[in-house]
Amino acid sequence: MLSRLKNIRIFVGETSILKNMRKIKILTLLVFFFANVMVLRAATYQHYSEWMAASEMQRTPHPYNLNFSSWWPQWSYQVGVELDPMLDVYLEYQNAKLWNYLKEYPAMMVQSDGSISGYSYSDFNLDNVRPGHFLFRMYQQSPAEKELKALNTLFKQLENQPRTENGVWWHKEVYHWQVWLDGVFMGMPFYVLSAPTLKAGQEKTYYDDAVDQMTTTDRMTYDEATDLWKHAWDETHTMFWADAQTGQSQHTWGRALGWYFMALLEVLEALPEDYARRGELLEIFQHVAASVVKYQDESGVWYDVLDVDDPRNYLEATCSSMFCYCLLKGVSHGWLADEYKTAGIKAFRGIVTEFVKENCNGTISLEKCCEVSGLGPENKPQRDGSFEYYMSENVRDNDPKGVGPFMWAALEMERLGYTVENLFNEEVVDGIAEKEILKSDETAAFYSLAGVRVGKNYRGIKIKNGRVMR
Repeated sequence: MLSRLKNIRIFVGETSILKNMRKIKILTLLVFFFANVMVLRAATYQHYSEWMAASEMQRTPHPYNLNFSSWWPQWSYQVGVELDPMLDVYLEYQNAKLWNYLKEYPAMMVQSDGSISGYSYSDFNLDNVRPGHFLFRMYQQSPAEKELKALNTLFKQLENQPRTENGVWWHKEVYHWQVWLDGVFMGMPFYVLSAPTLKAGQEKTYYDDAVDQMTTTDRMTYDEATDLWKHAWDETHTMFWADAQTGQSQHTWGRALGWYFMALLEVLEALPEDYARRGELLEIFQHVAASVVKYQDESGVWYDVLDVDDPRNYLEATCSSMFCYCLLKGVSHGWLADEYKTAGIKAFRGIVTEFVKENCNGTISLEKCCEVSGLGPENKPQRDGSFEYYMSENVRDNDPKGVGPFMWAALEMERLGYTVENLFNEEVVDGIAEKEILKSDETAAFYSLAGVRVGKNYRGIKIKNGRVMR
């Protein structure tokens, strides 16, 4: 009996040792894994634009699934608004893998006869024109007959799109007599960019129409009391979400104004420098910039609903990325004064601090993206444009409507010389006051040794702005 007990003790002891050895091996492997992730990130992704593009390709191997579609290919504005910036990342850094990824979308979605999978002409939905902007830019890079046919179909839709009495496109057939800020971005940049190719010799007619529509939209949606633009306008003043006197919706939704801001930017980029009415849109662009900066939070980013001060409101990633991009790009073009560059840099630092999370697999994510917000139609009375409605909508990570503009904003920062490593450097950079950089440093994120974003109360070793903190 005694010998048995001894054998049992020896066996138990050996088992315990083996378990401990296994734990040591597992811990060692984890250390090497996280170290490799950090080395990979440091060696490969010095630019947030490239890092985000690579992250999205890893999460979604096929571009036609970017809008959270597990397998069914989607022709959607969400995909388009992410692929457009990805194309700019490719043009900046010439990554062949990214180019092959981009080419897959028109190859899948545009058939040999020029028809577009998942697109319905008769819906007269401006949202479904937006991927055409990306398609046209790809056509410029690599012309193909089937893509030209598809582009002509999309342009034909805009030519025949139903309009309000004062000449502005309806947002969709189902949103009759309604003008949404979203819709300006969905249709107008493609309309102006492609006109010289698809309507050669007649482009001025389309330029004039675009300016007429955008200046009318500006008047119909602007609210002098807040110096902001409302989400939408109903010409009949009878929709349940519309004010009976003005026809405007109740509030300024951040992303709606972001769409409008980016639409102005893209149309200005597409219009010839010598076009006579260019100044009308430039004046509006500058007005939007001045208003947006007024509503910038101390963190550098913006709230989901701009004209409501309420504890239920939240800092939101998609509109923040859009505003940041437009401010920086406007300065780059010489349309905005240098003070807007300071606001734009502060915004990007705020976006990284508030919304960007580094994952343990080496990718990054953009958090706190509003999934969707809209108005009506009649069978959706809960979408009434109230603050409570906007707060009821889902918030998620890596929404294309935020990821795309984030890449655009990142590219502008990179053209100013900023990288992943020097974003929060405590020194004077590009003429920015040191106190502003120090202020940004106060809100900088903490990361564990594994590269995972953690809270300031994390009890392990953490890193902030490249410094080890305990």
